[in-house]
Amino acid sequence: MALPPFRPISSDMHWIAILIIAAWMLIGGTLHLAMPAPFYAVVPDWMPQLAVVWVSGLIELAIGIGVLIPRTRAVAGLAFAGLCLGYLPLHVWDFFRADPVFPVPWGASARIAAQMVLIWMGVWVWRRDRQEAV
Repeated sequence: MALPPFRPISSDMHWIAILIIAAWMLIGGTLHLAMPAPFYAVVPDWMPQLAVVWVSGLIELAIGIGVLIPRTRAVAGLAFAGLCLGYLPLHVWDFFRADPVFPVPWGASARIAAQMVLIWMGVWVWRRDRQEAV
């Protein structure tokens, strides 16, 4: 009985990470543009809510498309990590708001934990694709 050809787990995980990032960004970006109002609660009051939600939606769509294209994948992975890092203070801020968007502590904690995983995933895709390009 012949063994199946060796396929490194990291290669499969790489594609899983790419698909998660693409889906997260394409779905999120589409929702930001199609239904911006639910996202207003996360935007600080001093910022123009519609503009922030639309700009972030367009950035998310660009990242979602970019991560699917081999030539732009590394930059898109890094941009994804940066965007998630940028969103992180909003989720931490939710802990201290009088009217939190996500239930404290469980919902807000889960959201922060998810952001940390997503940041790691974006950096991992960036590092891996940058190394493959060399």
